[in-house]
Amino acid sequence: MRHSGKNPTKAQDQWFNDVADICGCICCMLDGFPRDFSEQAHVSIHHCDGRTKPHAHFFVLPLCAGHHMNGYGQRPGMLAVHGHKARWIEKYASEIELVAMCVQLVDASGRAVPDGVRALVTAWEQSNHEAA
Repeated sequence: MRHSGKNPTKAQDQWFNDVADICGCICCMLDGFPRDFSEQAHVSIHHCDGRTKPHAHFFVLPLCAGHHMNGYGQRPGMLAVHGHKARWIEKYASEIELVAMCVQLVDASGRAVPDGVRALVTAWEQSNHEAA
């Protein structure tokens, strides 16, 4: 998969493949349309914090076209992160919360979750506990 910014490592590319394959579109799942494992997952990888930071290729979400880019959904009324980010977060969750959901799903499948992804989720969880 070709990206602008820094090229993903082999481990990051594997994370892209695993999170897409296991989760499908995380927003479709939350909308009540879970991943259909009889078909290839039709998702793209959304980078939550750019593509050049050290953690950029771990802080990603698998999203279908309609939940990724405004105006590309196969169902009417799909809310996309690009175009309506505040409303999208209000409806689904923050990006890091969705990444944490994906980690749980990939973990449950028995596939490996890279240390870089776990570190992001752990740092977020710790900051939430300190703020409480």
